[in-house]
Amino acid sequence: MALRVETESAAQRVYEWTRSRILDSTFAGGTLLSEGEIAEAVAVSRTPVREAFLQLAAENMLELFPKRGALVVSVSMTELREVLIARSVIEPWAASTVAKRDDRAEIVVVLRTLIANIGELQTHGDDRAFQEADREFHQNLIAAAGNGLFTFFYSSLRDRQLRGGSLALKNKTGRELEIVAQHVTIVDAIERGDADAAAAAITDHVDATALELGLAPII
Repeated sequence: MALRVETESAAQRVYEWTRSRILDSTFAGGTLLSEGEIAEAVAVSRTPVREAFLQLAAENMLELFPKRGALVVSVSMTELREVLIARSVIEPWAASTVAKRDDRAEIVVVLRTLIANIGELQTHGDDRAFQEADREFHQNLIAAAGNGLFTFFYSSLRDRQLRGGSLALKNKTGRELEIVAQHVTIVDAIERGDADAAAAAITDHVDATALELGLAPII
């Protein structure tokens, strides 16, 4: 029993280590990963690597090739555009909805705290942590709008959104500062209760990401 728990723990470490590097594009789409290389990097045997690879393959992050390794599945431009289209529908609605709420001041405090955290991470140059904090800002905004179905659906976009965001950051130096400034504009409009301005600001924010990915504006 102890050995099984130890193996499961090792597999989880490999899974998190590998997944993190796929999400931040350290392992770009098309990269072939070998069990031996990953096992050596994480200091585990090959058995937990195989288990982690199976889990990542089930999540469509890896394509397995027996006796050769695992290929990192690329995120297509079509998929990235679909994610941005989904965001362009949900996020302006959420920003507009929150701006109309009588209790929006409480939400604004939360969002401004998250912006401060994002700005702090930007100064440290930790792209992965920055991406996670950015995603947390958007997830909190969606949740604050109070539609459980939209909140659940938005959560399901997380990994694709992180991979797309990572590519956008790599494509433009200084994009992090723009993101922070755009978040401030969104929250300023919400705080004023200007629903139209809040929706427009977040639409511009999503379109800016599309531009950095080489895609046409979504709306």
